[in-house]
Parts: sequence; structure tokens; C-alpha cells
Amino acid sequence: MNQVWTVILMKARIAGHQIASVRHQSKLKVGVLTFAALALWFAALFLFDTGFGWLIYFGGQGGGEFVFGKALLRQSLNIFALSIFVLLVFSNTLVAFSTLYRSKEVVYLLQGPISYTDFFYARFIESVSFSSWSLAYLGSPMMVAYAWNTQANAVFYVAIVFFFLPFVVIPACLGSAITMLLVRFFPRMNTLTIAVMGAVAVLSFFAYIRTVIREARFSESTTMPAILQAMDRTQSPFLPSHWAAQGLRMAGDGNYTEALFWFGMLLSTALFVVFLAGRLADLIFYSGWSYLMGQDKQRIKPMDKGALAWLDRVLSPVREPYRALFHKDIKLFWRDPTQWSQFAIFFGIMAIYIANIRNTTRLYENEFWRGWIACLNVGAVTLIVATLTSRFVFPLISLEGRRIWILGLAPLTFRQLIWQKFWLSVSLTSAFTVGLALLSGYMLALQPLHYGLTVYSVLVANMGLSGMAVGFGALYPTFTEDNPARIVSGMGGTLNLLSSVAFVIFLVALQVLVLQWKVLGLFHTEQQFQWALAAAVVTITALGVLCTWLPMRLGLRNLNQMEL
Repeated sequence: MNQVWTVILMKARIAGHQIASVRHQSKLKVGVLTFAALALWFAALFLFDTGFGWLIYFGGQGGGEFVFGKALLRQSLNIFALSIFVLLVFSNTLVAFSTLYRSKEVVYLLQGPISYTDFFYARFIESVSFSSWSLAYLGSPMMVAYAWNTQANAVFYVAIVFFFLPFVVIPACLGSAITMLLVRFFPRMNTLTIAVMGAVAVLSFFAYIRTVIREARFSESTTMPAILQAMDRTQSPFLPSHWAAQGLRMAGDGNYTEALFWFGMLLSTALFVVFLAGRLADLIFYSGWSYLMGQDKQRIKPMDKGALAWLDRVLSPVREPYRALFHKDIKLFWRDPTQWSQFAIFFGIMAIYIANIRNTTRLYENEFWRGWIACLNVGAVTLIVATLTSRFVFPLISLEGRRIWILGLAPLTFRQLIWQKFWLSVSLTSAFTVGLALLSGYMLALQPLHYGLTVYSVLVANMGLSGMAVGFGALYPTFTEDNPARIVSGMGGTLNLLSSVAFVIFLVALQVLVLQWKVLGLFHTEQQFQWALAAAVVTITALGVLCTWLPMRLGLRNLNQMEL
């Protein structure tokens, strides 16, 4: 294990130098980032605390000293833990592919005196760090709010720290194992077999989800049984998420013996799956990596055949040099499975939501709830746009890499470059999100006012979020890094994500304020409502223009001042 510790210490020293380099950064920039990070954390704490308080109120009071709402909140911890567990499996499957196979460090490490098992452990630690830091950041306010609302003791906060590491290690091992198995066997299958297997898997998943939602169809008389049934499904003794939730509840109640038992279950399982993943890496990693690296990367496909011909016809109205840049960016995106697979997952989740949007309660027939659903639709769609632009659009400038000097010498200005990235982002994200907004509004039978405001807000959000992603990407480029996940995890990516979330929150809050005030009768006259609605539309438009223009202007100025 000496080799493992050598790699870990090397990574720790690099991280230490990066942290120390912050003192050379602009104090204003560091202050803004620190303030934004703290503001987002406390905002999440407030939202979770408010939501948990509503859940307790929704559950109501039980007989005697029994408070059903608090019991409902305590049991809901299983749902939270299982949801996070599944998301971590997906996240680690994608991150592990970049960390184990796509990073340039892999070639150098494999040439050294290190076994495949030790190599896996060294890269595995980095993979867990990349995939789980956001959970620690955004999950901590949720757990603090949970502790407040359940009156947990001080030991609960300590237990969170101890349960966290084995809890995130188990899905990380599962995700890494899935990645290694896919790389080992998937490329050797022919195209027809892959297509059939993918179609069967997708259809089976949609059929299962549709069956579950139909069985749990909500109405006024079945809401509570459906919730209890969902909670019962998450309490399987075979789920590590159940062990973590049960152990944290026991620690909060002062039942330390039970808490130690569940912690032992979680820790022993985590150590065992780490051992199994290491053995699996020793058996199949190198053969999968060798086959992947040995594939012919110089395959030349004629521009007049296949998908390239279709892409060329779609882009025919676009003039050069934008057309060539569109070609390059789309092809690079498609060649990286870690990129388009995440894209497919995001919109697959939204497709499931849209497909089952009619399985709703009669409360949606009420104007008050319909207005809320319209605003929450905007929030859901725009948050997905914010995630996509932060993950895929922000790294576009940095992914030009050390070849950026070629663009600097080409008959192409940086202004043209960043506007090309902007319109690429707007066109691709709008094609999906505006369509989702139109379809969801139609299926919910929204009133024309809600319908029009929803679609307009999503369109403005696409432009504002794309402008921020491209602008911040040009303002904080990392031309020495070719891994998009690492580019996004830097200071510029964090600032872009925080700004995008703030933009979405303000956009949704403004709509909720205007529409729900009308439903509650807080506008004395119809004219007051019309003036408020007009002011909201103007504010949304102005905010979209500002979020598009200002970051891109700053990013363009930074690129023009760089010495290439």
C-alpha cells in the first residue's frame, strides 16, 4: 500500500498548493465566492427547515404525546437516504470512467511499479472526493434542519460525520464496478446487440415507473397510505441507506448501542465492497483499459454519409466559421460518454415526470395549486438548465486547451468564439426545455396567463444561464485541464453554479409573488395586478439581458487580455 499512500500524498500536496494559491487571487473574488457559498448554505438550511416544519404540520398531531408529523419526518429519512444512495451510484459510475480511464495520469501511473489493485485504490479515493463533495456541502444543511425539527441530541451531529464516509464509499464501489464491467464487455458487443439491450432496459424502466406511479395514484383519500407504502419500501434490511438512516435515528434518540450496531453494519460492508472492487480491478481493469486504448481512434467517416451528413444539413444555414465550430463542439460532446449519458439522465427524469403528470390529485383543479404547479414547473425546468449549462457549457472555452493559441491566430475573433458557444448552448437547451415547458403546461391545462409566463420564463432562463456559463467559462478558463468534471469543480465553476441557482430562485420567486398574490386577492384591483405582472415581465427580461451581457463582456475582456 506504499504506492497508494504515495499517490494520495501527492494529491494532497497538489490540493494544498491550490488552496494556498488563493492568497494570490483577487480578494474581491475570494470574498464574493465565500459570501455566495455561505449564502447558498444558509438558504438551503432555511428551505429544508421550512419544508420539514410543513411536513410536521401536514402530518398533524397524534394521540397523547405521540406527534404523527414528527414520526412521519423521522421515517422520511429513509427516503432521503435511498434517493441519495441511488444518485451516488449514477454519479460514481460517470465519474469513475473519467478518473480510471480518461485521465492522462492513468498512463503514467500504470507504467510505474504499482499493482492494478493499488492503482484502483489510489484513483478510487479521488473519484469518491469528486462525486461526494457536493453531498457534504448541500446535505449538511438538510441534516441540521432534520436534527432541529426532531429535537435530536448533540451526538446526532457527531454521528453524521462518522456515518458519512462508509455511506458514500458503498455506492462509489458499486459505480466503479459497473464502470469497469461496462468497459470490459460493452465495447466488444456489436451495435445491434447494444441497441437491443438499451431499448429493452429503457422500456422496462419506464414500464416499472409507470406501474409504480399508477399504483400510488394520489387522491385526497389515498395520500397518506401511498406515503406510508413508499416509506415501507425503503426500509429493507438489505439496503445500506436503511442502515445509515436507522443508525442516525438511534444516535439522535440516545440509543447508542443500536447506533453502533448499524454503524458496524455500514462500516463492515463498506470495507468488504472496497476489497471486492479492488479484486475486480485486479482481474478486469487492465484488459478493459488496454482494449479501450487499442481502439482505432483515426476512423474517418465521410461527411456525406451517416449522422455527419444529417448534422451538416441541419447546420447548413449557419455561416462559417461558426459552422465548423458547431461541428467540432457537437462531435467532441458525442465522443465523451460521460457527457451525453448525464445529459440523457437529466432529460430522462423530466420525461418520466411529464409522462405521468396527469396522475395527480384533484387539488390541481384549484387555481391556487395550479399556480403553484406552474411556478414549480418553471423551477424544475430552469434548475435542469442551470445544471446542464454549469456542467457542459461552462467547460467549453477551457476544453479548447492548449490549442487556444490557434484560434487566436485564426481569422476568428474571441467575440465570435464566445457568441458561438452561447448560441450553441441556447439552441440545444431550448430545444429540450421549451418543449418540456410547452408539453407540461398543455398536460396541466394551465390558463393562458400561466402558460405564456411559463414558456417565456424558460426561454429567458435559457439565454441568461447560457450567458453566465459561457461568460464565467471565459473569465476563469483552465486550459491545462482536459477533464470537464475537474474544470467545473474549480472556483469559476462554483461561482457560475451559485450564480445560476440564485438566478433561478429569483425568477421563480418573482412569479410566485405575482401569481399567488392574485389568487389570494391581495391586489385590490385588476389594474394593480396587470401593472405588477408587467413589472415582473420587465424585471425577468432585464435580469436575463444582464445575466447574458455582463458575464460575457467580462469573459471577452479577459480573453482579449491574455497572452497566448
